[in-house]
Amino acid sequence: MKTILTAAFALTASLGSALAQDEPQVLLMTDKETYSGYMVSGDKTKILWKETEASTVRRQLSLATTTVYFIEPAQFTEAMELFKSRNYKDARSKFAECSTLFEKVREVKGNFSTLAKFYEMECARKLEDLDGLAALYEKFDPENLLHEYHKMQVKIYGIFWDAVRTKSWIRLDGLVMDNEWRNTRLPGNLRAQIAYCHGLALEGMEKPIKALNAYNGAFVADFGASEEITKKAALNCLRILSEHPDVKLTMSLYKTEDYSDDSSGAFLIKEGTALIKLWDKTLGSGEKLPENFKVFLKFPPKN
Repeated sequence: MKTILTAAFALTASLGSALAQDEPQVLLMTDKETYSGYMVSGDKTKILWKETEASTVRRQLSLATTTVYFIEPAQFTEAMELFKSRNYKDARSKFAECSTLFEKVREVKGNFSTLAKFYEMECARKLEDLDGLAALYEKFDPENLLHEYHKMQVKIYGIFWDAVRTKSWIRLDGLVMDNEWRNTRLPGNLRAQIAYCHGLALEGMEKPIKALNAYNGAFVADFGASEEITKKAALNCLRILSEHPDVKLTMSLYKTEDYSDDSSGAFLIKEGTALIKLWDKTLGSGEKLPENFKVFLKFPPKN
């Protein structure tokens, strides 16, 4: 079987560029044969395919007895390169083009139309276009995604990110505390998103100190890996700390006899200083910290 697959992949790789081709390249495996070709159309029960790009002969296979492996199209590869380089605006439009191009086979599991639409939603999330994300989510069917991680991400779009979009803070706070989500094992990236959304909800409910704890949960869940989440969480923490009344009072008393290293304001200043150092080491990923947050460094403990 390995020999057959290797030969099929080699044959597929030798085929011409598919830049203008809207019929995706596939490997088709039945109990008896392994084929390489192009899928013309497909639904949940069967597919039509042809052996070469120029062929006019269509052949039919039942999905009950056939396993389909889609070969990554050039359009999707190009979009992913933009995505990995954090050019989410251009990647978003490329994923949209790719999704439309291969829409004729979106009912077949593992197709690149559905996967491209998923990454189009990811771009909208990372660009903080929650209205755009909601519009895409409304029409999206995750059934034909292959990975459970992607399906769970889609579920988080519709629950947590949509609650952020509608500023449903009390509902979002309740969702986070619900046992379904507290007891569900999630990858760090997804857990960090939920923690970040919870921090936004707690801020919206005017509970800034609890929001700090939620944002810290985003660091712990996926330390430094989800850059857009950990950066936003860190900046939100520094903003909350800098606006806290105890911090402002302690800073105003710093050069007087009434200042104390043991005050709650001094403790929060230490938290801010530690977060600045963490930003410089990892969280910032080389990005310069806004100058206004460096004020914490001017108030080190006196003793």
